[in-house]
Amino acid sequence: MGASRYPFLFATLGDAAEQLPDELARTLETTLASLQAEPAHGGVTLLSALRDIHAVDAADGQPLPVQDRTQSQHWALARIDRANAGLTFLLELLQASERVRVDGEESQHLGDSGREALLLACRGLCDYVGLQVHAA
Repeated sequence: MGASRYPFLFATLGDAAEQLPDELARTLETTLASLQAEPAHGGVTLLSALRDIHAVDAADGQPLPVQDRTQSQHWALARIDRANAGLTFLLELLQASERVRVDGEESQHLGDSGREALLLACRGLCDYVGLQVHAA
């Protein structure tokens, strides 16, 4: 099996496609190919989106402009970029909730459990970024 023999399957599953029996891979490839008709408006298809994601998209959905890296390093850097975007959003949300807590109306307060959840989510993303940095 190879990426050139089953391009749609590899776009969907990546290297995991190598684990499939040839008969199943052939059937899935035929099915995926039949679904790949170009939309009338020239928009995005499911498989083109999967290909883009597999091509290492960054937080903005565009391919990460990194050269001279292995595929695993590209994936790790893209995961770092996406996790950093999520972490930035969570911290902005946490900061806004603090401003509302101090200066806003009580009906707009997030509450202690909400702020705690945001902090835990931030910690989790920080830990994840740390793991990805070592992978890159």
